[in-house]
Amino acid sequence: MKRSITYEVAVVGGGAAGIAAALASAKAGAKTILIERASALGGQGVNSQVAAYCGFYTRGQNPDKVVGGIGDLVLKKMNAAGMDITPHPSPSTGNVSIKFDPEKMKFIFDDLFLQSKADLLLHTSLVGVNKKGKKIKSLICYDDEGLIEINANSFVDASGNANLIHLAGLKTNWGDENTHAVQQASLAFRVNNIPARNILMSEIQSAVKKGKEEGIPYLTKEKGVFIKNNGDDYGFLTLPSVDLNSLDGSNLTNAEIMLRKKVQSYFLIVKKYIKGCENAVLVSSGPNIGIRESRRMIGDTTLHGKDILNVVKRKDSIGRAAWSPEIHHTNNQVEYKHMPDNDYASIPLGSLKAKDIDNIWGAGRLISVDHVAQASIRVMGTSYITGQAAGIAAGLQSKDTDEKNFCADAVQKELKAQRALL
Repeated sequence: MKRSITYEVAVVGGGAAGIAAALASAKAGAKTILIERASALGGQGVNSQVAAYCGFYTRGQNPDKVVGGIGDLVLKKMNAAGMDITPHPSPSTGNVSIKFDPEKMKFIFDDLFLQSKADLLLHTSLVGVNKKGKKIKSLICYDDEGLIEINANSFVDASGNANLIHLAGLKTNWGDENTHAVQQASLAFRVNNIPARNILMSEIQSAVKKGKEEGIPYLTKEKGVFIKNNGDDYGFLTLPSVDLNSLDGSNLTNAEIMLRKKVQSYFLIVKKYIKGCENAVLVSSGPNIGIRESRRMIGDTTLHGKDILNVVKRKDSIGRAAWSPEIHHTNNQVEYKHMPDNDYASIPLGSLKAKDIDNIWGAGRLISVDHVAQASIRVMGTSYITGQAAGIAAGLQSKDTDEKNFCADAVQKELKAQRALL
């Protein structure tokens, strides 16, 4: 027999965007549930070991913080858990990131939900929706017990792949507007027993070239960095990459197998050719492929790359996009389209509101943006921003469907109450 539960807001996806959406919706007073198909919250930061938070600060050597609210709360919890939350500008790009331990993040996210009024279902997948006119009435979800119907007034799609929006029958965009190519996907792997010093990009590039000369297979990308803080004897590499349609199980299966072959080759050249890594240990890979880009929603407003690069400010802003668009091309070094130092672009509320369905909001990498803007807003720091705003908008809408109750002014008021930065 199908089970049925009822909430005011239902959030799909437990990455940075979904975490922020659920916690913010609950803070706004809505009865909220978050569903996540993995065993732990944290999205690609935890389940794909992409162990660096980007988008929390502006670019430059003296960066300004652009994420408050839920994202800032997460940083405080990280600091309390002994992680270094110092912003680290990249010497090559000027972009700023904060490194973290994915395993410790699991505990932090568990505690945040235990201390909140939001409910959580892990190991639960979205498989369908019930729709009436221009509104979603309920989600059809699945666990090993069977089907669960989740009734709600408003919904947030923070699934990464826009699964809720797709199942609702809405059109989506895909990749570059001309070629339809999406950014490469990568499989991060963790290496322990490496030097505590900073390992330079040039060392990695040299090691890859030597490996190619020796005939080691599967070494496609040459340039990359260890995701690590100085003083840490472990780090993460994201060099193993493929072109991928991340929606198809057959494609994902082939990609997983190929990427694990690449992991073995890249680990081998780390041990053989990087000074101090002779006794390195391969600890883990993934477990999930890190997906940078797939479906994007079509919203009431579309944020464009030129808006990001020209740091356009808007009155209907729900937060600040400060990560320079970062596009991962096939087997090439990353292309950065640099934003000005110490500046940001506004993210409009309309880019989170799904067009043609009244009660779906989007958050994270799937919001209504073009290909270049997506390369900025997809990062996890910015996902906390869009998630918090989408959760608040959904929470306010779930109480009263009069549009003035969840317009930009109303959402901004609650964002300020939750200490977000506009």
